[in-house]
Amino acid sequence: MLVALRIALYVQFLLGAGRLLGWVANQRLWETHISVGVLAAIIALFALRPLPNVENNALRIAARFAPAVVLIYGFLMYWDVLVGRPATMIHALLGVIAIGLVEAAAARQKRAQKS
Repeated sequence: MLVALRIALYVQFLLGAGRLLGWVANQRLWETHISVGVLAAIIALFALRPLPNVENNALRIAARFAPAVVLIYGFLMYWDVLVGRPATMIHALLGVIAIGLVEAAAARQKRAQKS
């Protein structure tokens, strides 16, 4: 499940970066960015839930909810509540932070389950 989450987050990053840089102009690909974002947020809630033998610390909790925060922020942009280049840059920064948190939590979970 963590592998699917990580793949979804990297696909999100690539599609978002492509849109930001003007490489993704196709509306269908942009809709895919939104759909994968919803999927990633749902997977994160499930994959990073409290597990036996895995410490449920602040990093893990932040990683569990970070994709949902980025998704909500993205929906606010989609609905034109947040507009402009600064909002887009904050959304991108939140996305990169979410990827980092998930990567760290996934590594800790993998180590905890090995021992």
